[in-house]
This record gives sequence, C-alpha cells and structure tokens, in this order.
Amino acid sequence: MRIVSVPSEQGNLDKNKGCSKAPPLIIGDLECETAEIIAGDFEGTDKSIYKKARAVLSEGRALFVGGDHSISYPLVKAFSETAGGKRALVVFDAHPDCVQFFKPLSHEDWVQGVVEENFVEPKNVLLIGVRKTHELEREYLKKRGITVLSATEVKSAPKQALEKLLKLVALNNSIYVSVDIDAFDPNIAPGTGYLESNGLDETKFFVLFDALLKSKKVKAVDLVEVNPSKDKEGKTVELAQKILERAIQNWALD
Repeated sequence: MRIVSVPSEQGNLDKNKGCSKAPPLIIGDLECETAEIIAGDFEGTDKSIYKKARAVLSEGRALFVGGDHSISYPLVKAFSETAGGKRALVVFDAHPDCVQFFKPLSHEDWVQGVVEENFVEPKNVLLIGVRKTHELEREYLKKRGITVLSATEVKSAPKQALEKLLKLVALNNSIYVSVDIDAFDPNIAPGTGYLESNGLDETKFFVLFDALLKSKKVKAVDLVEVNPSKDKEGKTVELAQKILERAIQNWALD
C-alpha cells in the first residue's frame, strides 16, 4: 500500500482555494510519494496524475490525498485500467458532481466524466451523503441509473444503507472509494469550500467505510476538498487523518 500526495486545486474553479495545502498536513510524517502538478496546465496535470496513479496501482493499493475533487477523474481512469474484474465506484459527497461534461473535468463534473468515458458502469456507481443537487444533475442521475444514498437516508435508515452498499460490493471485484470531506456535517468538518448542512457524522460514515475496507475489494481511496485555510481549530484535518489511518489499519490486516 502506497500513499500519494496530489496537491492540485486546478479543478476547483477558484471556489476552494487552499485545498492544495492539505496533503502534507493530513499525511504528516507518513512515507509518501507526490504526483507532479504542472502550474497553469490543467490537462498536463491530469496526465501527470494519471501516469503516477497508473504506475502505483499497477503494483497494488494506494491512498491518494488531494487537492480538489477533479483529481479523482484521472485517478479513476488509472484504476479502471489496472483493476481486475468488475469495477465499482463509491463516492462520499454532498454533491453528485454531474453538473456538465466538457474537458478538462472540474470538481463539479468529474463523476459524469467517469461515467461517460466508461471507466465504471453507471449501475456500479454509488453516491453517498448527497444533499444538494442541481436539476441537470437529477435528470442525469435518473437517465444513467446512478444510485444515490442521501445523507438523510443514511442517518434515518442506516441498516438499509449498509445493505445497499454491501449489495454493490458483492456484485463487483474491485472498488474505488472517493471521500469528499463535505460529505460530513459542517459542525465536524468546517474546513472545505462547499458547506452543506445536515451531513454525515463520523459514526455513520465509518460504519460504511469500514464495511468497504473489510470487503478486501477496495483497491484505491482518495480524500479530497480539505481546506486548511477554512479549518476551524484543525477539526477537518484531524478528521481526514482519522480516515487515512483507518484505511491504513484495515489494509495492514490483510
């Protein structure tokens, strides 16, 4: 298992400046590698991230720490080319990230890019924690048959949410997990660019996250949108560190 810092915020559309500073704070003293970021060159940066991820994932599992959510597009592309068998994508996020589709992909439309480029079949995409969607996104999700578990559903019916997740896990061989920190409630994760009320709490999140990790099918995890400049009392960075540590601990048991 390898940790890769991906300090890019070129896809945040100038709406979450500062998230590129998160990786060293989250990773701390852990051994890591870094994907090269090419300032002012969005497409070049995507290619660089993809190249690094493909090399790493060809050899085993990896944890990627960003950065804004646009980094997930080249990361999932690399996953799709290196993972064996049927592939699934599980995204913890307050938003569906399917606003539009044109390249280079931003943090607002990377999920749509992943689906349209056939990196993962839409039926194998599960979005968890969603609570704010644009009309265009609702239409797209319905059209493509992408499954959404809202934050309300997770909190009000946790057992059913877990069952839905485990069903997806059972039907696939390799899983990519993307964690946007705004999936959490702003009270526990204030350090991000898009604060949406009534988000997930740690307990509900870790039940689902642990179930994914314990399946032994997760090949890659990314953690994105943490912004230290907006982080009150370091709460968000601390939460991100817990997520990173939990993944490391579970994979160490294999």
